[in-house]
Amino acid sequence: MDPLKHTWHKAPRSARRIIVFVAGIACIVAGIFMLVLPGPGWATIFLGLAILASEFEQARKIKVGVTDRYRHIIGKRRKSPKR
Repeated sequence: MDPLKHTWHKAPRSARRIIVFVAGIACIVAGIFMLVLPGPGWATIFLGLAILASEFEQARKIKVGVTDRYRHIIGKRRKSPKR
């Protein structure tokens, strides 16, 4: 096992959850700012959601819902006739 991964899983669950929460929220907030500033806003928001989903079930459900909706929209756009 990777030493970093081993250390991460050895850490207390509450400490891991706090670190994941702070990192995920920071990415989401940065992504929201990047929606109006230069930068990959949506990608950063999705990254923050993925980080949160690694420890929180509610975030995992939201991530699955958002991913499904995104795939549905992309599928619709690909099927629509080009002008």
